[in-house]
Amino acid sequence: MLYLHQTIKNKQMTRTILLKDLEKEYRQEINKLLETETNLTPDNLIEISVKLYADIQAKGISIEDDEENDMLLFQYGTYNWGDELGEHFSFDITRQFMNEAGDVYQLSLTLVFDPQEFEDVESINSWSPDFESIEEWIEDIKTTQGYEMAKSQTIKSYKLLFEKQ
Repeated sequence: MLYLHQTIKNKQMTRTILLKDLEKEYRQEINKLLETETNLTPDNLIEISVKLYADIQAKGISIEDDEENDMLLFQYGTYNWGDELGEHFSFDITRQFMNEAGDVYQLSLTLVFDPQEFEDVESINSWSPDFESIEEWIEDIKTTQGYEMAKSQTIKSYKLLFEKQ
């Protein structure tokens, strides 16, 4: 569905940057937001992710060949990965890239919450290309139980992680 990228990309001029510089761009956007906000919220996470998806194209990633070479994944759930976070509820948007060699890279922006308020919330995920437009994808996110509950909670922390899969 090349339509999704065209819907966003035609609205603004895009910049092309190296994949390795993408995390820096996200950090700058987060820091700019935190100059005026106390904490990140689910709405901030959506806004930052969609804005940078529209504004920045990664060098060497061709959406003309396949739109799924650059797409967004929304997901949430309660997890315990055995790390310093312990059991937590995460609310996440991940941008996934695939280059011509088939290498997959992901940049995840995750809000971390105490899990107690989310005990009855089922895990969920949705990919942006499964929708006719980015606006439709965002509307779907905002109808979920996890979004509704997370927007009334304060985050414990946030994580920004860029990695090759």
